[in-house]
Amino acid sequence: MPSPKPTMILLSKTDLSERDISQMSDNEAWGLIYSIRKRKAVDNRVQVCFTGFGLTKKKELISLAENKNFKVVKSVTNNLDFLIGGDNSGPMKIKKAESQGVQFLTLKQFENLINTGELPT
Repeated sequence: MPSPKPTMILLSKTDLSERDISQMSDNEAWGLIYSIRKRKAVDNRVQVCFTGFGLTKKKELISLAENKNFKVVKSVTNNLDFLIGGDNSGPMKIKKAESQGVQFLTLKQFENLINTGELPT
């Protein structure tokens, strides 16, 4: 039977009954607690990254994207959905995005996506 602290945590964080918990060892109880902590909520929002914009324009675009519930990231990752590029977009960032299957959008295409919800073809 686990000690009182893991028992109290499991009762508050799981649907296990006191009987279920009492059949665990202290190590099993703590193991379950730590496995629960490792599970994080998955953020399934559309991810966008802005590149090649001046500081003021980039802040404006980030605010616009966040207001539409997009997740704004600072680098190209495997989960990135769109890389939105301005006039000074770096070719290496674009190349990395394309190699990972990320769609590159111009500012006009992004604004159309924001305003209409339509994906560019």
